[in-house]
Amino acid sequence: MLKIFVSKKGVSPLIATILLIAFAVALGSVVMNWGLNLNLGKSGDVCRNVEVKIRDIEASEVCFGGFGANGYINFVIDNTGLEDISGLAIWIVGDKGTKLFDLDDVLIKKGSLYDKKDKGISYDFITYGSIKQVQFIPKVKTGQTTEICPKNAIKAEKIGVCS
Repeated sequence: MLKIFVSKKGVSPLIATILLIAFAVALGSVVMNWGLNLNLGKSGDVCRNVEVKIRDIEASEVCFGGFGANGYINFVIDNTGLEDISGLAIWIVGDKGTKLFDLDDVLIKKGSLYDKKDKGISYDFITYGSIKQVQFIPKVKTGQTTEICPKNAIKAEKIGVCS
């Protein structure tokens, strides 16, 4: 039989308990610092008064035109909420892939429209395929930061061809 340990001495239970408590306190402080930096309630509070609707154009909420890499999407967004919208993310799902447009320079005042009816946003039908879904996600500026409001997103139900 091979002897690995020459001495059978171990760590005393008192020292082991102190080390275990020190480790638990250190781990707890790391978790608490991380939790304080999360700020989970902020986004919901800021987005509480945000509401958008899609206005119908040409018997559909979103219409598309063009072909190949020269496609486009038209829409009209109505800010019906109590906050100004300082950006808009547009998520387009196609047959072949998904495209996200980030319109950070958009400002839609409360009670006003954002009109993109004349070849509004370019869309590549070759890369992403035919359009299956379009979703609009509003953004709100708070001080120096912009908060995304995914719970206030709206999905276009009627997608058609522009005439």
